Amino acid sequence: MRIVVGLYRLALAAITFVALFWAPSTGLELRLTDYVYFTNQSNLLMAVVMTWAGVATLARRTGPPAWLIGAVTLFLLITGLVAYFILAPAEPGAEVVALGLTRVQIVHDLTPVATFVHFVLMVPHRRLRIAHAGWWLLYPVAYCAFTTLRGVLAPGSAYPYGFVDVSDIGYGGLLLNVAIYGVGFFVLGLVLVGIDRLMPARALLSSDTLTDDHDVSSSREDAGARP
Repeated sequence: MRIVVGLYRLALAAITFVALFWAPSTGLELRLTDYVYFTNQSNLLMAVVMTWAGVATLARRTGPPAWLIGAVTLFLLITGLVAYFILAPAEPGAEVVALGLTRVQIVHDLTPVATFVHFVLMVPHRRLRIAHAGWWLLYPVAYCAFTTLRGVLAPGSAYPYGFVDVSDIGYGGLLLNVAIYGVGFFVLGLVLVGIDRLMPARALLSSDTLTDDHDVSSSREDAGARP
């Protein structure tokens, strides 16, 4: 199963890189303004981590620590849930990029589900702590600060999402949204930690290379503490 897990990670990274940087009609493209969006930032981070994890698995090397895998899983879940419940549906007629899917379908629908499946089935568990949910929250908060600062320094630039558009909702509305979404994202992080604590310590599709030394020692301590 090690080969299957490694190839899954690399395939997920590859389809994400394709969606972010390539289109049949234009070929390879890189626009820095695309990375104002949380969707693209989170997908790029996930693809980098999955590349690291996939190579480490196939080479039998130490991969990303559990907290980092948990972080990218949370960020992709945020991406998928916000896209599904908050953002307007994608306009029809978009270009198909790969697997019969458009770019938006890949980064909003496919990668969040695939990343969560990876977390449940292919990652050793019982390594996350409640504190991780708090630390993970720093990135979404920093993202809101970034979009606000960008809007102040470049007044003509469009805000990436309506719920951080200070020109429309004001600073009071922004702070309210940060509080509401922050609580929601923290709870989602706690749910992820809870799933991790309920799952067997060994990955269901075993891959023990995706741990660091601290994770391994913590897992052994947990195993020794259980009757």
